[in-house]
Amino acid sequence: MTYTDSTIVSEINIDYNKLLQGRYEAEFLPNDFSPERIVPDFGFNILNRLGLLYRPIVDENYLAQGGKKPVWPEGKPFAVCLTHDVDHVTLHSLKQSIRSRSTRLLNATDRLKTLQVGIGYGKDVIKASMHINKKDPLHCYERWLDAEASIGARSTFFFWPGWSHVTKKHISDCEYDLSDMILFAGRKMSVSEMIKEIDRQGWEIGLHPSWYSFDNLNELKKQKDALERVLGHDIVSVRQHYLHYDIRVTPKIHDEAGFAYDSTLGFNDNVGFRFGTCYPWKLYNLQQEAQLNIVEVPLIVQEGAMLRRDKGLRLDNITSFKYVKQITESVKNVGGVLTILWHPTAIMNQDWWGLYSAVLEYLKGENAYIGSIAEIMKAFE
Repeated sequence: MTYTDSTIVSEINIDYNKLLQGRYEAEFLPNDFSPERIVPDFGFNILNRLGLLYRPIVDENYLAQGGKKPVWPEGKPFAVCLTHDVDHVTLHSLKQSIRSRSTRLLNATDRLKTLQVGIGYGKDVIKASMHINKKDPLHCYERWLDAEASIGARSTFFFWPGWSHVTKKHISDCEYDLSDMILFAGRKMSVSEMIKEIDRQGWEIGLHPSWYSFDNLNELKKQKDALERVLGHDIVSVRQHYLHYDIRVTPKIHDEAGFAYDSTLGFNDNVGFRFGTCYPWKLYNLQQEAQLNIVEVPLIVQEGAMLRRDKGLRLDNITSFKYVKQITESVKNVGGVLTILWHPTAIMNQDWWGLYSAVLEYLKGENAYIGSIAEIMKAFE
């Protein structure tokens, strides 16, 4: 879908083309924004300041100007894109804990932090020894596939490329390698083998690259290649780990790396429409003033933004469900795409897992077209 100059309106004093091109976002970046800084969240967003974060105002205006709603298969009124960021594959792994501690040790800036890392090693050994010969609570990834298959849907799993394929590591980066062993559907296998099996069953595999890949084309290509070698085919979808993204640089990097779709542009600490839209749109190169080929499928709802107790909205299940319903109605009204993110670690929290199950049933009842990013975009295009 292409927005024209006719979509620029003045009633709320926003240039919608400027909004979609990322110019407002670039203008409102914090002065101290750097590769090390955590991603600026909804507090820096122009739509949040105007109280418009929960409305797809660009899409509403497009339709008001005579535009047509997207047409979805079987006459479905809107679409839902299911996604999962696989940040952890194992809860109790001494090997993975040591990797994480090693990164923290390399990034330690004083003696106290170095000492804390050393103490952490000891705690990891004790914790790992307590769980020897016990099933890891994360080794039930098949439950996600079963839950989605029960409503006739599939999703996109964003896997990171593996510890050994990341050059420079950040303390927030994932800890697992593709050769690490896990249990999937009752069988012991490597992470690589699980990825191939999920792909074989028809779910989409996307790339969840490392923190420092957001502005490094060579690093991003290296990580993309690593995961593609596992699958034996191209990867078309990407979402940056921790949503670590710079609107001035990352779109061009993703485009040049050969991705067709990105789904990073949402919030860690809120839900809503970061760019005022739930329609996929082509991203823009602000450096060269040119439209890119890569299409953004914006992230609208993330479970952690609603349910975490230490950050974000800090909601309970009942209130979170109300937010999901409100956002869904907004998406349905314009016939757009509701992209939701639930991390596989949510399986360990009955409230978080229960909410996902309830959301799936609710969305099925709303007659949505539900699928992975690749499936949604095939129908949209």
